[in-house]
Amino acid sequence: MQLLAVSTVFFVGFHETPLEMTRTPHCPPNQNCLEPPLNVANFAMDVHNRMSSYLYAFKVVNIISDTAQLYPPARVKYMLQIQAAQTVCENHASVNLTDCALQSNAEIMTCSFTIIAVPGNDYIPKHLLSDQCV
Repeated sequence: MQLLAVSTVFFVGFHETPLEMTRTPHCPPNQNCLEPPLNVANFAMDVHNRMSSYLYAFKVVNIISDTAQLYPPARVKYMLQIQAAQTVCENHASVNLTDCALQSNAEIMTCSFTIIAVPGNDYIPKHLLSDQCV
């Protein structure tokens, strides 16, 4: 019976209404509760590149908007809209976008990403929930 009670508490917590946040959530002193938007955007772009059949990789050049929702106790859902430009690097699994220059007449696309993560926990991976680029 005690296990069932613990399970019920988790289930209720899982479906709590998210808390709206922008870049500065309420955090304990000296603790960063959110990943920097550029880190989250780069993660999403990396996953998007790997799932695509682009000949050349794209990289983030501008963050148009970023919001986050806290899902207690520790999950954060990030919603980003970014602009990405085509690089000179071929698109493969081990491409390092940091070292990739943009093409001279780079194709620009706008992407919307939704990512779920547990900030500050390297053992629980981020997940790209949705991506749409046009």
